[in-house]
Amino acid sequence: MDTIRPWIALDILPDVGPKTAQRLLDAFGSPASIFEARKSDLDRLGFLKSQQIASILEGPDESRIESILADLEAAGAHAVCIEDPSYPKGLREIDVPPTVLYVKGVLEELEPAVAIVGTRAPSLYGRQTAFGLARDLSMQGVSVVSGLARGIDREAHMGSLEGISKTVAVLGSGIDVIYPPEHEDLARLVAARGALVSEFPPGTRPDAHNFPRRNRIIAALALATVVVEATVESGAMITARYALEQNRLVMAVPGNVTNIRSRGPHHLIRQGAVLVESARDVIAEIVPAIAGAVCGLKETSSGTDDILTMASGSPVSIDEIAQALAIDVSEAARRVSALELAGSLRRVAPNRYVARSVHG
Repeated sequence: MDTIRPWIALDILPDVGPKTAQRLLDAFGSPASIFEARKSDLDRLGFLKSQQIASILEGPDESRIESILADLEAAGAHAVCIEDPSYPKGLREIDVPPTVLYVKGVLEELEPAVAIVGTRAPSLYGRQTAFGLARDLSMQGVSVVSGLARGIDREAHMGSLEGISKTVAVLGSGIDVIYPPEHEDLARLVAARGALVSEFPPGTRPDAHNFPRRNRIIAALALATVVVEATVESGAMITARYALEQNRLVMAVPGNVTNIRSRGPHHLIRQGAVLVESARDVIAEIVPAIAGAVCGLKETSSGTDDILTMASGSPVSIDEIAQALAIDVSEAARRVSALELAGSLRRVAPNRYVARSVHG
């Protein structure tokens, strides 16, 4: 934990937000060097206000750092700085990424991932669509990212948990403050199968102004954002806007024209968003992004040949492949999905695959 202390010190520095923190890191190279800087060094930068300089010169708030570390330990969570190898690559690439993420669970092997977001008050159609879409994506080796909110977010997480891949919930509060509170059980399930993530220190309340910041992280963690039922002026649409700004794909599920919550997805479709009816529509669009990983898998892993050998007789399931190759089920799903996308495997039942050479 000692290596994370300077990063937490920078993260909680009064009057210094993520943008200023990044400029300080660009100037000094590390959090420790920032706190070792002299007033003249800080003055020369030209972008700091007097109050910010005073906060830096005062030094790290050691008592609060100790409190944060204790809260993380109590929650079974940890902090990850932007230089840590486990820090998500997609998040590191955006403008003004968080210098520190607070994480409960495991963020590694998240990719490929798709965000599913939408209204907190969905119709039955919206709930069923979000659940089914997330479940089917998860069964195909695609992780699902959402915001743990009521409605579509909840259905996205629940559907993903019915599959085999990871799900990640990005919070607009501290990692130890679950909102809404009735989702505490869901949060535990998500952390066990993926991760809870927040850029806010433990203890942070779910204030309204936190959620747009949360939404930019949801978009950044995913190759694509799918909107299922949302009004035009909604948090889901903010997430879609962030996805566009971050050069991610934006997709939308069409809905009932009499439902006001169909207006958001329909607006996105008119603006060029990909119309989504099933998980296959999503996967078809993210194939180019997956392709690089697929090629690397084919070049480096003899396991792909083993899968094709197994599937050259009777159909096999992902569970059977994972057991035979002694690999994680989610890894087996990724390999199967890669081979299916490459045309080497064909699905003949919901979770049964055969080699193309056998059945065309």
